[in-house]
Amino acid sequence: MNSTPSAPHYFKSALQASRSGASTEAIELYSRAIALDPEYVSAYYNRAREYDTLGQFEQAVSDYDRSLELRPSADAYYNRGLAHRKLSEFEAAIADYDRAIELDGRHARAWNNRGNALYLRDDFSAALESYSTCLSIDAVFAPAWYNRGCAHDELGCYDKAIDDYTRAIECEPSCEAYYNRALTLRKSNEHARAIDDFSAALALNPGFVKAYNNRGNAYAELQQNDSALQDYSAALAHDPGYADALYNRGLLYAELGRLRDAIDDYSCCLGMEANGSEAWNNRGAAYAELGDYNQAICDFNRALEFGPDNLIASENRSRALVQRRCHFMRRRNSMAGRADR
Repeated sequence: MNSTPSAPHYFKSALQASRSGASTEAIELYSRAIALDPEYVSAYYNRAREYDTLGQFEQAVSDYDRSLELRPSADAYYNRGLAHRKLSEFEAAIADYDRAIELDGRHARAWNNRGNALYLRDDFSAALESYSTCLSIDAVFAPAWYNRGCAHDELGCYDKAIDDYTRAIECEPSCEAYYNRALTLRKSNEHARAIDDFSAALALNPGFVKAYNNRGNAYAELQQNDSALQDYSAALAHDPGYADALYNRGLLYAELGRLRDAIDDYSCCLGMEANGSEAWNNRGAAYAELGDYNQAICDFNRALEFGPDNLIASENRSRALVQRRCHFMRRRNSMAGRADR
């Protein structure tokens, strides 16, 4: 009796390994099945999926190639398209999604991901059409509503974007959909509604630093300064190196006249080489307001090194030079003459 394991035996063992999350073991077992049967199409297809799980996209593409040579299928084209997209090979991805759609015109996910590849290629109008086709097939597919909202947003159609994010949330509430709807509401100057959505995003992901930062911006627009400061500080509690929150808190401190606090935050930003010209300019403005014209002028010079076309920094430097000269003249004129004894 022959007890040598067969290709189907290795294939079944690979499936079990895959179900338990052991992708490396599954790949080895699929490889043994292929060694015994070089035309085992399901083994190539499933091994490709395991390579994809491990982020080994080139190997995944190679196995999908062989699978498609042996037996073309919409799902194999679709999955190879996903792998091409992860390799930033957008044209190859679109071609694969098109082949999947040729074989199965109602492959909703192929339409959705075709839209994603077009979106990443900055072809937002074409992406929008793909998302719309997906939704005509599956009207409750939340990712397509969300993605179409992003495309509308890129095209400046904010009302349509908000509607699409809303449909995505109705189908499947997600942190990302609340967050993006909030960002779009801010573009429409609906800051109070945006705050509600940022709060909903934070309820789903309490460590979402960008939501804290942008909710802080919305509070600042409504002049709810204490709440804004709390949110910037909350963002920084989660990520002390989050330069945007430091910069925004610095701006608000400066507006409130807390210039030393503003300088501290701008200085931290500059230590991260973030917000370049603007942070140097703003710190210079704070020093100038405190009467430290030498430091202010140094900062304005650095601002102009980062951004030679920064007209505000140029004007601020000119003003600080005049103020420093006037300050020097006042000091000189106020000095008493020498005693002549």
